[in-house]
Amino acid sequence: MGLKKFLADHKAIAIDTNVFISVFAREPVGKKAVPVIDAVANKRTHEFIASVLSFSECAVLPYREGNWAALDQIKLMFQMPNLTVYPMDEVIAEEAARIRAIYNFKMPDAIIVATAIVRGADVLLTNDHLLAGIKEIPVSLLDAL
Repeated sequence: MGLKKFLADHKAIAIDTNVFISVFAREPVGKKAVPVIDAVANKRTHEFIASVLSFSECAVLPYREGNWAALDQIKLMFQMPNLTVYPMDEVIAEEAARIRAIYNFKMPDAIIVATAIVRGADVLLTNDHLLAGIKEIPVSLLDAL
């Protein structure tokens, strides 16, 4: 699926941690996320749905390295317009358990997927090919945009 079709078809985009990390790490695939981030934060034509877990996962390396400038950038990214960061509540926790039981995902992945489902995302944007097989929500792989 191309970027234009992706943006035309999906307005509420759940975003996996690995997409944020690919942008922060300036990985080549992360460049594909920039137009999506632009649609969310600058044009405000779309919305991002994320789990608070994504912030924690993104912040690990800056804390490990003592890179406070990188941590500040992560904090700014998670405050972008049209990004809603959801805490894990009982509904998401139960859905995450169900997803983990069905697909045998690691719990962080199950929480990301559950947040997307419970919060009504149109699609989950990820770099993780293992998540592409879920049936509960459409999944788009960043490298396919």
